[in-house]
Order: sequence, then structure tokens, then C-alpha cells
Amino acid sequence: MPSSYTTNGGLERIATGEQSGTWGNTTNTNFDIVDRLTSGVGTIDLSSSGAAHTLTTVNGMYKVLVLSGATEACTITVSPNDAEKLYFIDNNSGYACTFSQGSGANVAVSNGDTAIVYCNGVGSASAVVVYE
Repeated sequence: MPSSYTTNGGLERIATGEQSGTWGNTTNTNFDIVDRLTSGVGTIDLSSSGAAHTLTTVNGMYKVLVLSGATEACTITVSPNDAEKLYFIDNNSGYACTFSQGSGANVAVSNGDTAIVYCNGVGSASAVVVYE
């Protein structure tokens, strides 16, 4: 059975017998991911996104997301839609940004505002909720 990845954090689960002699590199990468998930700050430059941006487990591995450089109001879709995510948002993009994950509720974060958003990860009917 090959390695697999956790849904919410993208951590690699090394399969039994795999990566003999090299598993330390994967483990160190996983520790870096855990560090970003628990206290990391990442900037998302929306300058080339237009009205839509996809935030995946790979590029959304930060607890705090600082939005910048939007050229217009933007919908940020959290993917995959079955990942439960909690983000602290600092919107300095210049425009309102709406967070979506599925057909459920969406959350708009105005330019200059901060918010805590929770993505419930229930699949196609996923919703995003804001905590104030």
C-alpha cells in the first residue's frame, strides 16, 4: 500500500516498508507542516487570481492567512471540500474576499477586516462560518 495523505493537513502517512533509509526527510517535512498549521502565517497574493482563487491543502497550510494584491473582489474556494479547516484571516487585499467551500453558507471578509473562519468539510454541501 503506497503512502497516503491526511485530509485536513496534507501530512504524509508513510506506508509500512516504504522509504527505507529516507523516511526522515518525509518526517521532517511533516513537522514543518504541523508547525505552519498550528502557528504559521502565510501571505496569499491575489494579484493574478481575478475574481476567483482556489485555496488547497497544499497552499493553505497556514493558521493565519494574510490576503494581498487583489485586483477585484474575489471568491476564495477552499479545496478539497471534505477538509475541515480553521483560518485566521487578515484581509489587506484592497477588496472584499468571500470564502466558499461548497453549496452551503459563504463568508465575506471586507478589506481591512480580520476574521476567524471555519470550513466544515462536509463535501459538496460544505459551508464556511465566521466567528466574531
